[in-house]
Amino acid sequence: MSSTQFNKGPLYGLSAKVKNRLLSEYDPQKEAELHSWIEGLTGLSIGSDFQKGLKDGIILCTLMNKLQPRSDPKINRSMQNWHQLENLSNFIKARVSYSMNPVDLFKANDLFESGNMTQVQVSLLALAGKAKTKGLQSRVEIGVKYSEK
Repeated sequence: MSSTQFNKGPLYGLSAKVKNRLLSEYDPQKEAELHSWIEGLTGLSIGSDFQKGLKDGIILCTLMNKLQPRSDPKINRSMQNWHQLENLSNFIKARVSYSMNPVDLFKANDLFESGNMTQVQVSLLALAGKAKTKGLQSRVEIGVKYSEK
């Protein structure tokens, strides 16, 4: 990830420190596990760049439809930015209906502009944990099962 974002210049001072701290908390091993888990469930290839592979929201919407059928009935396959952002927004809404804790969600721009890939990673790990809690069996062991209470 670079220190610049869409329509923004380089980061300095406190913004740079925050960005660097977020980057230091990102776990490449967890990314690899998520990569395998998502591809295994959806049958779709993310590619070598995790962020770019998920950025359009198609794979994420497909994932939610596998976890909760018909949770996201319309998936935009257009490469226009606003369609991609709509897919991400639909994915986030579907996760709310999947009983995800609001603190475990990410914002569309966290993924779309690589604004906070650490939050995206934490969020997807929480989704894997929720799926495990709901009885999903997967060939990739990932996520922590939610407590019953």
